[in-house]
Amino acid sequence: MTSDRKQEIMDAAIHIFSRKGFNGSTMQDIAEGCGMSKATLYQHYKSKDQLLLSIFHMINDRLYVKLQASMNQVHTTSADSLRDQIELQLQDSLAHRDLIRMLITENPNSYNEEVLKASGAMRGRMIRHYEKMFHTVYGPRIEPYAVDLVYSLLALLEQYSGLVILENAAISMKELSYYILKMLDYMAEGLMKEEGLKPILGEHNYPEYLRCDITEPETDSVEGLICRMYRRADSLSKSGKEEQDVRDSILLLDQELKSPTPRRFIVQGMLLNLQQIEELAGLAGRLASMPQIKSYLN
Repeated sequence: MTSDRKQEIMDAAIHIFSRKGFNGSTMQDIAEGCGMSKATLYQHYKSKDQLLLSIFHMINDRLYVKLQASMNQVHTTSADSLRDQIELQLQDSLAHRDLIRMLITENPNSYNEEVLKASGAMRGRMIRHYEKMFHTVYGPRIEPYAVDLVYSLLALLEQYSGLVILENAAISMKELSYYILKMLDYMAEGLMKEEGLKPILGEHNYPEYLRCDITEPETDSVEGLICRMYRRADSLSKSGKEEQDVRDSILLLDQELKSPTPRRFIVQGMLLNLQQIEELAGLAGRLASMPQIKSYLN
């Protein structure tokens, strides 16, 4: 299945899930929505749950790449980078407001165990991302409280997004991002001043999704493979500047492929570099073999 066809199916499913709810939607509805037979749709996705799982991966991977790109951009301060990422996440929620409304109002028992487990793993990845950001912004003294602070951030994001999505509250996402950052500053400063205050969360009581790796998407796509390479960079045997160089190469490749006219020499060079790294060679090779990438390599 081509990446464009996959995107078409997921777009149709998002529209139908948002309009009818997950329980109220059928594979026949989705097949009609993307102009194919039900039998053809089943060749690509075996169930609504598998399709919803792919949608979760697509949305989460896109957001993750945006957050990582923002983190690696030049900002005046690391706090500016954090504020920018908070605004990005708020805007992303608004971009998927119909789907999020469905997820909020639908009974969680509607989803199978695989969907729930993957959703938790994606949440865990986001927590680890912001945990690293807090270390950068607030320094080593925040370490004991970093995960608790991330949960506070996620609660703020979810509650304010819910106000906008469910109650149509008129809130500027830019102003809200500054406000949330200021609240985080006050919380972080207060926690770091306390003597002997124990954090609520630690290695002894982390939820399961903070202990396990994220489930990989079943179907390759350019975006998905790039995201997986970036995630795998966390486990590289390299460290320091070398590891950052690898991350920069992945982000440059992603940026180039998304440009209106990707430059062949950059795509070739970045892929060649990534294929020479043992931990990334398999994923980079799969990316290089995709039809839409091959045209840049010949």
